[in-house]
Amino acid sequence: SGGNPECSLVVFSPVKELPDLFRRNLEPLCHAFPCEHEAQGGEPVSKKFTLCLGSEGFGIGFHRHNAAMFMLIVGRKKWYMGPQSVEDDAPTHPGFYTNKSSHKCIQKPGEVLYVPDQWYHEIFNFEYTAGIQALPS
Repeated sequence: SGGNPECSLVVFSPVKELPDLFRRNLEPLCHAFPCEHEAQGGEPVSKKFTLCLGSEGFGIGFHRHNAAMFMLIVGRKKWYMGPQSVEDDAPTHPGFYTNKSSHKCIQKPGEVLYVPDQWYHEIFNFEYTAGIQALPS
């Protein structure tokens, strides 16, 4: 898209490290996040929030981590997900997209997506995206 190549892929920044005014504006969104433990009636768990900005066409390859929630604020993302039983083998394309991922969806602004603990996933941005990820800290 002809923009500055240094600003054309993705930015991940812990919300707590953002400038004060920006962080305060994101605070209500961060407090909206439940987590699996809390949803099951457990005590509140501290969470790490990350602001994620990504350009059109950017993708994050096959990976897994602890359970997470992702709130999309702007743009649309395609998610491919599969349980821990999915083999971590290369190449993942097109195998993970076509037959290894058991769950596929398009996330739209205002939607929160839950990624179960240790589930493999890949993400593709249809357009510029902005969102907040919450992981238990």
